[in-house]
Amino acid sequence: MTIAKKQFLKDCARYISGEISEIKLNGSEKTIGLFANMLRESKALFVALQTKKNIADVIPVLESKKRAAKLLHKSTGFAWPF
Repeated sequence: MTIAKKQFLKDCARYISGEISEIKLNGSEKTIGLFANMLRESKALFVALQTKKNIADVIPVLESKKRAAKLLHKSTGFAWPF
């Protein structure tokens, strides 16, 4: 794994956990949109896991994140590790 990819994944984890508030992305508008959506869905799942008391409330958020991950992988070949 390249240093740039490691740094990108580290920044993604920091964004998802709320440690940082933004990530700068470069690329085509479509690719940036896919990654931005993936980050939003991952962050929503992170928040749901921390705040929801019932697993039934988390499942729809998890399913939404899984759909975003599949779309990202299908469109870019990037396997979302989170």
